[in-house]
Amino acid sequence: MAERIHWTLGQAQQLFDKPFLELMFEAQQVHRQHFDPRQVQVSTLLSIKTGACPEDCKYCPQSARYRTGLEAERLMQVEQVLDSARQAKAAGSTRFCMGAAWKNPHERDMPYLEQMVKDVKEMGMETCMTLGALHGDQAERLADAGLDFYNHNLDT
Repeated sequence: MAERIHWTLGQAQQLFDKPFLELMFEAQQVHRQHFDPRQVQVSTLLSIKTGACPEDCKYCPQSARYRTGLEAERLMQVEQVLDSARQAKAAGSTRFCMGAAWKNPHERDMPYLEQMVKDVKEMGMETCMTLGALHGDQAERLADAGLDFYNHNLDT
């Protein structure tokens, strides 16, 4: 696992103050120290719960506030998600991401989300999720299930 860096405000400000192209060059050097620059990871994103989100992110067609023609759907069944993960792996994906259109998961959804993570992980794929705001115990439960990455959409 990578070393965890605790940035000071001053260190973060120094990054923001750098010219963009210099920052990109430095980032590429760090990337090349740790990864093959000729390799691209293929990931697949699946919407496991679509539409009717109570949030109002202006760019997102999944908000219940907009009439985009998008049909709201309930949380997918675990086996449906796993079928999609199998297809993604067969197509070359090494990471499977699962996103849900809601402000945060309800307690009733957590066992299903944990099972999705566990089963996708058992397929040998990296897992990531974006589920809105999590409570600390929800984050711990997903981590315990094997979640590798969490995308917290800061607009929510």
